[in-house]
Amino acid sequence: MPTSSADVDDGAVTTVVRLGAWCDFVTEDEYRQRLIRDGWRAPVEQQSGARAHPAPFAPGSTEEVDELVDDFKRGVSFVVHEFAELADGRRLTLHEERGFTTGLGGSAPSDMWRYLTLEHLERDVRTTVLPDDDDTQDEHPWEWLAGLIRAHGVEATAGELSLLPYDVVFSERLRARLGVT
Repeated sequence: MPTSSADVDDGAVTTVVRLGAWCDFVTEDEYRQRLIRDGWRAPVEQQSGARAHPAPFAPGSTEEVDELVDDFKRGVSFVVHEFAELADGRRLTLHEERGFTTGLGGSAPSDMWRYLTLEHLERDVRTTVLPDDDDTQDEHPWEWLAGLIRAHGVEATAGELSLLPYDVVFSERLRARLGVT
């Protein structure tokens, strides 16, 4: 199996043996807590009535939070974190800002769960981590991932990373929600 290796602070060599994406669903309560904790971005009304660029804004009332949560409930949302697994057993989280929402038109969210499979979700996760730039033929943003790994003190090149296995891992609660053990 191809690997990527580097010196670590203690002088030992550590090796990246696998890359992947971890996926979990977002509950209504988690979404509500995130809105309250982090605030959300809403358009600012200018005097002319035109919308300016978004500005930081914390929901001013529980009604505003409830409206956002009602919109959230129209689909099923997922978070995606990419990781690098090292030969010594450590798993480095490389980034946590990605995610996606899936829906089935007018179906209730509880109905949507009936149609979701790990295979379907794996395709969505892989699409979520693809480069945003349409000009590239790369399967992943290898150079960017290599930089994130180097920030953890592990040397890796884009070429080495592109040879590693890339797996999608689902949280235990997501697997349980889908009835998969």
